[in-house]
Amino acid sequence: MRRLFWTTAELHQRGFARTTITGMVDTGRLIPIRQGLWAEPGAPDELVRAARAGGAATATTGAAALGLWAPDDGITHLAVPAGASRLRDPDDASLPLVQGDGVCVHWTKRMPSPRTLPDRIAPLLLVLEHAVRCLRPELAVAIIDSALHQRRLRASELPLLAASLPARLRHIVLAADGRADSGLESIVRYLLEQSGIPLLVHPILAGIGEVDLLVGGRLIIETDGKRYHLGAAFEHDRQRDLTATIDGYRTLRLTYAQVLFEWPATFRAICSALALA
Repeated sequence: MRRLFWTTAELHQRGFARTTITGMVDTGRLIPIRQGLWAEPGAPDELVRAARAGGAATATTGAAALGLWAPDDGITHLAVPAGASRLRDPDDASLPLVQGDGVCVHWTKRMPSPRTLPDRIAPLLLVLEHAVRCLRPELAVAIIDSALHQRRLRASELPLLAASLPARLRHIVLAADGRADSGLESIVRYLLEQSGIPLLVHPILAGIGEVDLLVGGRLIIETDGKRYHLGAAFEHDRQRDLTATIDGYRTLRLTYAQVLFEWPATFRAICSALALA
């Protein structure tokens, strides 16, 4: 990722005098964030908020900034070194930081100084650790799965991630495997496995092709998420559903809301479909 933030000292090291910096601000080439810190134009808002507060993005904020799947929890998550001071309001650097109201601070001894992070995103293992510590297990598994699937995280690093967590949370890390194409698929897989329901991930069915999940041997689950298929894609999906029905399968297509916000009702529907399959 390209450099998004500069300290005054870094700009001076590159030969920019104070008057030059002032001119760059006046022409929109630099954005003042807080005392001694500047941002490139176009720096993502959530990273700017994290930097203005004096930390680096972590948990869902950091995961989203890294391009991983992450739920929108409406919170700016900050990682700061243990003992950090002078934390400021993420929207107004003239005010001190008050936790709550959409801000969550993660204090950790393993956090480097945010000034050493030119993109103001915490190291990946910290981002994932904080996700596990503050999210529902299925959401944390989905973020770790996304990191594995995108090859941002190696399977060999999972024990190191697990070791950074309390014993009661380590099973969440060990449940990740990186096979899922989407966060919703990871969530459904994890929740069904925790319920003891047998399933296959990405099986290839004759005449149908690859499906997201095959549950109980006869129920196909596709996690459509926020995608909205039109035209040929929509027709293709429905043709697959017809073929699956002819071959004796049942198909459920689950949306983002049904998985994240309506799981009890969705789970009952899955169980009912399994009973009829």
